[in-house]
Amino acid sequence: MNTRFRTVLCTLLLTLALLSLGLEAAASTLNQNVSWTIDRAGTSTKYRVVAYGDSIYAGYNGSTINAAKYSAPTVDAEYLSALWNGDIESVRRAKSGAVASDVYSNKIVAERSYMQDSKTRVVTFEMCGNDGLQARSSFKSQTGTCNYSGMTTALNNCKTYVANAMDYINANAYAGVKLKVISNLYYPGYAADNVQSSCKDATTGATVNMQTTFLPYIAKMNYWMCEYARQKGFQCADNFAEFMGADYDFNGDG
Repeated sequence: MNTRFRTVLCTLLLTLALLSLGLEAAASTLNQNVSWTIDRAGTSTKYRVVAYGDSIYAGYNGSTINAAKYSAPTVDAEYLSALWNGDIESVRRAKSGAVASDVYSNKIVAERSYMQDSKTRVVTFEMCGNDGLQARSSFKSQTGTCNYSGMTTALNNCKTYVANAMDYINANAYAGVKLKVISNLYYPGYAADNVQSSCKDATTGATVNMQTTFLPYIAKMNYWMCEYARQKGFQCADNFAEFMGADYDFNGDG
């Protein structure tokens, strides 16, 4: 594989994927199915980038009635057009608010024809953010004794459907695909979660810090995304490292 191509695509995905992320309500979903072609002058060669996911790839920007055109897949297509000197068709099959099982079943599997097209050269997907968001919301509303099972379920569902998605893409994507990528999660609301819970831990009898409670779960989700990627021939775009690290004030100027 062309190393420059791989580096460019993974960097774009991890630096651009989350520009449009919003925190949608757990019960609300919005399909965003878009095809957008970058028509480059002087060439008739066309390749396709197919992206499956939830709000991150849908271009969700806080409204349930519109979505950003320039979500990660479209920007990726523009860079690839320059890199390959060709027309690039960016295909988004995404659903804001969808949990991992929904993205897998109703996007990747049900809409597999988009990645089977002979023009396809890149297939990328992301999921699990809404599993985590819903588990976090549920935990925050708890009183009495803390119940961690919702977050454990979110983690296990994420692992299951990420692995299933990679296997399905490997089995069904066009044979000429050059790059397959998963984008992992960052932690929206990290600073705001540095507060105590309303529930109390069964062992200590004390409330727990929500930030330190949630962080290990997202870290485990991200670990398995990248580990499965290593095992199954995908690249892992590390959004967590890029976006959480970007919050650090390197020069101390505030």
